[in-house]
Amino acid sequence: MERYHVHEGLVVGRKPLPVGDVILSFVGPEGATQAVARKALRPTGRSGRLSLFHHLRYQVYQKPGNDLPTLTQAELVGRLEGLEAPGRFPQASFLAELAYRLASPEVAQRLWPLLISGLKGIAKHENPRLVMVWAGWRILKAAGLAPNLGGEGMGLQDGHRVERGGIYLGLEGLESLAAVLKLPGGEAIEALGNAPLDRLLQALLAHTRYTVGDLGSAGLLSSSHAKG
Repeated sequence: MERYHVHEGLVVGRKPLPVGDVILSFVGPEGATQAVARKALRPTGRSGRLSLFHHLRYQVYQKPGNDLPTLTQAELVGRLEGLEAPGRFPQASFLAELAYRLASPEVAQRLWPLLISGLKGIAKHENPRLVMVWAGWRILKAAGLAPNLGGEGMGLQDGHRVERGGIYLGLEGLESLAAVLKLPGGEAIEALGNAPLDRLLQALLAHTRYTVGDLGSAGLLSSSHAKG
């Protein structure tokens, strides 16, 4: 049994431990994984290289009997800069956590380019919330969790159009959501330019809770929106 494995992925989570180790969460083309970086927080450690939203090629060692593998090598492939800004970090965190929760090996190849494209857009676009709404819905679709937009009603609840209750989208919102789910990236983002973005965001958060569960980063997103 091979104990060393090489992977590629984006650092989407960091959990410091009292002993100076860090549990890292990754999303990559093979799926979502975790590993322990020993002594990464010490002055001689590799904390800088293992920052959030760094794209790494890394090696892990899986010791028999241990739940988490140990990070043994890490090569920096690239970094997504600008996502630490207060007006962009909540959106980037939500997208990263959503991809991490959904990136099973069966769908990771479809999620990976959407995550990278979405994070790059959040870092550069004048309206990072718009890009997050696009990428969030597309990631859900790639995972097979898109809502059913057939039928009647102007609202969305539990993955279906409804006449009463749920999140009201209106005809304009439903048409915009259909465009987001069907059109190529650039065209879909353009279609969101005059869309009811607040309603699409509320629907995205509600649909995520229904299909995936509660995300911790959704609280950051709500706080950021309230301040804005």
